[in-house]
Amino acid sequence: MKQSNDNKQNESKLSRRDFLKLGGALTIGVASVGLAAPLFRPLSGEQTQQDLNKFISTRKKDFVDYTRARAIPTICFGCTNHCGVIGWVQDGKVRRIEGNPLDPNSLGNTCSKTHGMISYTYYPERLLYPIKRVGKRGEGKWRRISWQEAIQEVGDRLKTCRESGHPERFIFHYGRDKTKGFTKRFTNAFGTPNRLNRRAICSSNRRVPLMSYYGRDFEWETQDMENTKYILNFGSNPMEAYQGGLYMMHRIQKARVDNGAKMVSFEVRPTATVNCSEEYFKVMPGSDGAIGFAMANVIIDEGLVDKAFWERWANISLAEIKEHIKDWTPEHAEKLSGVPAKDIRRIAIEFAKAAPHCTTMTARGSAKHYNGTQGDRGLRMLDVLVGNVGRKGGLCLTSGRMWGGGKYGQDGLPSVSQPKPKPPKPKAFTPGTAAYEDLPDDIKAKVARLDPQWQKKYQGELATPAEYPLSWHWYGMKVGQLVQPYIREGRAKVDVYMSYTYGAAYGYPEAKVCREVLLDEKLVPFHVAIDIDYSEHAALADMILPEATSLERWDPHSTNCYGLVPYTGIRQPLVKPLGEAREIQVIFRDLARHIGGGMEQYFDYENVEDFYKEWYKNVSAKIPGGWEEFKRRGIWQDPDRAKDYELYERPVPEKELLGSTVDPETGVISNTIKGKKRTVGIMMPNPETGEMEAVRGFPTPSRKIQVYDPVFPLAAKSAGLPEGDPNGNALPTLFTIPGFDELKEDDMILTTFKWNVHTQGRSSQWEFHAEIVHTNQLFINTRTAQKMGLKTGDEVEVTVQRPRGLTYRGGINEVVGVVRNRVHLLDGVHERVVCFAHAGGHWEHGAVARAENRESLPIKEPDSGLKKDFSNEIWWSKERGGTGNGAPMNDVLPINPSPLVGGQNWFDNICQIRKIS
Repeated sequence: MKQSNDNKQNESKLSRRDFLKLGGALTIGVASVGLAAPLFRPLSGEQTQQDLNKFISTRKKDFVDYTRARAIPTICFGCTNHCGVIGWVQDGKVRRIEGNPLDPNSLGNTCSKTHGMISYTYYPERLLYPIKRVGKRGEGKWRRISWQEAIQEVGDRLKTCRESGHPERFIFHYGRDKTKGFTKRFTNAFGTPNRLNRRAICSSNRRVPLMSYYGRDFEWETQDMENTKYILNFGSNPMEAYQGGLYMMHRIQKARVDNGAKMVSFEVRPTATVNCSEEYFKVMPGSDGAIGFAMANVIIDEGLVDKAFWERWANISLAEIKEHIKDWTPEHAEKLSGVPAKDIRRIAIEFAKAAPHCTTMTARGSAKHYNGTQGDRGLRMLDVLVGNVGRKGGLCLTSGRMWGGGKYGQDGLPSVSQPKPKPPKPKAFTPGTAAYEDLPDDIKAKVARLDPQWQKKYQGELATPAEYPLSWHWYGMKVGQLVQPYIREGRAKVDVYMSYTYGAAYGYPEAKVCREVLLDEKLVPFHVAIDIDYSEHAALADMILPEATSLERWDPHSTNCYGLVPYTGIRQPLVKPLGEAREIQVIFRDLARHIGGGMEQYFDYENVEDFYKEWYKNVSAKIPGGWEEFKRRGIWQDPDRAKDYELYERPVPEKELLGSTVDPETGVISNTIKGKKRTVGIMMPNPETGEMEAVRGFPTPSRKIQVYDPVFPLAAKSAGLPEGDPNGNALPTLFTIPGFDELKEDDMILTTFKWNVHTQGRSSQWEFHAEIVHTNQLFINTRTAQKMGLKTGDEVEVTVQRPRGLTYRGGINEVVGVVRNRVHLLDGVHERVVCFAHAGGHWEHGAVARAENRESLPIKEPDSGLKKDFSNEIWWSKERGGTGNGAPMNDVLPINPSPLVGGQNWFDNICQIRKIS
């Protein structure tokens, strides 16, 4: 875009699009402000310098003067990785974010999402004051209110609910809560079990196989990527979007360079991880398990099993496994997946020969299917067969949970625990309690069918749905996509519904169902939303409370360490909250004090920092300089601690053996600790001497790897599944997705994916990120498209069918929805697949997400200080001749929880494609 050098008005209106057109010289010019931009076309040297000068003049206020700026460590909230970062603060504003070199996971690296925190903190349409609706719910009419009025009304409603004897009618529903139990402190103090999450939407299908095999403490694996030599990747994408991806990508590349490591990827589309793989195989969605079982067959038949490891740690004989999987051969897998049998054999042998320096890697791609839980159990078996579990270069297990309470693998770590007193947990819904008697008769019948262990834990259909016992067997993963349908069906009653940074009205499958329920004031009498901006979900509230962003608040931090030495960190405020935004810790403190009735004792603090100082007192005691030095570092890790290799072989401490008992048949060691009977280890023969010794084993009921897990048939019986249904098999089992074996010629499989610059649907208002990706066109295989007469840019109509099987409304012959979108031809996509990113098509979240050249905040905030001229910035709007923001695809994706577990089957959507133009 050519501009006159003396046109001062145009100079001040220089747009980001103009900036993105600058030539190579611009890269040097923006390095100091930490921006990275795609360069569309080179301009002349003179024009480049002119435009560069204009850009610098308009952005100079955001530059960092390192002689004046202050560096403060914190924890990123751009995605689920939560990397340690350092924010540079100048004149009371965060100017730049870079990596914290003390973080043993990220090793000082960051991705673009770190700057997303700056975007959403200073987003001109951020919510900064409490607002209350004045029109009909969802009409978009609001008025600004004081915090005193907000706390009064919300507190009164909560107090009435609590004193009615039905505290469970308070529903707290969160999207991304990283307070590490603080919100649970509030719901527990209130007495409601209905602290509901989004785990089923995200990853419960792939967590259950891990917890089944290795125990509750290992819901997420920690591959020793840096030391591996062979990676089997089934549908995961660490190079773009994966929990732990940033930590893994550098280690994977290091292993490829230093160790000659090989990565083989099985995917439905050419991801960034595929592009870094030595081999890529397009697979039919839901066939990953078939490949895994076939490889297991080969490893057994070729005599490549680590028999010593299997016989020591697997809880079933190799002969039984061989018999169980004998028919699931490479030839059978080829028919289901499309991967040649000869390649399956070759890769299985290469993988086993690399042991123990080899590992599997699975994710949503393999697990988010009707058969995904059982399929992932089969894939997990590969690691056990070759004996790489817990070993250098293999599939390792290290604690990712907050330290304390005697958790597995945390011996010797300081306790990191919430300050006392701690509120009691809500009581179970047992016969005679008001909550149980409030249940519909048909639900009482389902509860009566549950195994006694689950009847004792049952807390209603929202927190512990009777048809999905494995969603709450290990811990409360919930089945979030069924919350609104269950409320509509009368399975639960609501007095107060509180959503917390939650986006189901846009981002959940059949999101229109959520919107319909939230609009019904008989079903949801009062909805208060706590959020940082005006989302589709918050727009359906009666009141919105503005929360502080991650750059303005405190939170504890813990996650698994890919360096295999546990660590902890602290999120601390870099700046004060803008406007009247408040930290959730302050909001809940004030509500608890208003509600009273004993709740206030659990929130007895004035200064939020003091609360976290007490929380981390044992860590501070380990650091010279204490709490202040911990804040200065942002991260703490014991420098003398050994890596978490082979935790299962570590001896049981003497103090835990005192007074213990040993089961004469299994060798499992039990003891009573703090009044509860617990297993602490297992007696095993020393590999060298043969003498029996007490070792940790795994934190499972058998203290071994539970390849055979009786909890599956028990859950199937409790949930009323038909006898023999494969979802309830105690052994990992192969079966096809209902309907996939009867696909018609024009049937396609609709799948989703995540962009590397976005975090699901929560980042479309990040301006610089939206510039890079602001739409969500359908990707389709080139040859498939040509058969349909399609070319890139054509508009199509997508019709999605209701799924079959034992799922929500499964088997009903109906269309879930129809949506229009534009196609993009891409070689490497599976011929039966069309895929899209679900971070597009927003109708709220502000002008950037909506791709509109005008403000869209529902209420004017003239004193916010966050003003912007949207008319010149959003160059991708349709008004400016751009593509717009894409299509809201989630409305047409069916609610499809997998049996027993409840994980959403995102990738099982049978659809038809019709060309429109």
